[in-house]
Amino acid sequence: MNKLVHINWEDAYCVGNKKIDTEHERLFQIAKEIYNCKEHEKILDIIKELVKYTKFHFSNEENFMKSLNYQLLEEHQEIHKQIVSKLNNLIKNIDKEPNDIIIKNVSDFIFKNLLNHILTVDKKFVHLTMNTEQLKKRFFWKDCYKIGNEKIDEEHKQLFDIAVKALDYKDNDRKKHIKETVQELYSYMKSHFEHEEKYMTSINYPESYDHTILHEKIIEEMNNFLKSISKMSIEEVERRLIEYIDIWLINHILYEDRKIIRKPIETKI
Repeated sequence: MNKLVHINWEDAYCVGNKKIDTEHERLFQIAKEIYNCKEHEKILDIIKELVKYTKFHFSNEENFMKSLNYQLLEEHQEIHKQIVSKLNNLIKNIDKEPNDIIIKNVSDFIFKNLLNHILTVDKKFVHLTMNTEQLKKRFFWKDCYKIGNEKIDEEHKQLFDIAVKALDYKDNDRKKHIKETVQELYSYMKSHFEHEEKYMTSINYPESYDHTILHEKIIEEMNNFLKSISKMSIEEVERRLIEYIDIWLINHILYEDRKIIRKPIETKI
């Protein structure tokens, strides 16, 4: 019996490009086949398929970025190389390992490398393929962002509501309206993080220290954003705010916050 985090593809992981999302979902489907397999030789075959499809997807993604003249292409390619290298290291002596260890390693790889990459690096470059109005239409709280704790979920939703309000101009001075609302967002975010940290302490969450450090970094970034608003155009402010919430906060919710309440599934090998 081995306790595993069973990772399924979710709509919450979509970056907003149909082809890329379809390929990401296929990677998760292949990984799920490994979780459900009991035959050692078959598991090895499925992992080879995972490696092959990962390289295929990365090639497609890089070609798409080239077509966009994406400025951070080389940086993105380097991250792809690092992910493939980690996947290759994972399978070096895999034929000698028991099934439960293989499945756990694949599960960890999908969560720590692939999912985190999708929610941050991939989402960031896909954002650049959309104009501000297109981004605004996608920018709202979704129930699929819930982590399963009622109080935390309600506060996450409130963070989105405040951010959306910042983009809803009810003041003739648009920049003033945005700055005042972002200040409200900043204040509420600090309060929310304090509540979340108290909850982690109450349940003796083992990664609470590292999680708190991430909170501090997010607050620092938000503070820097506030200071720079006066020097930015309205469009730059809007895009930065959407990027900040839709990429960095959503990644934190789906990747870090879910770890707080995640209950591993017991899987018989």
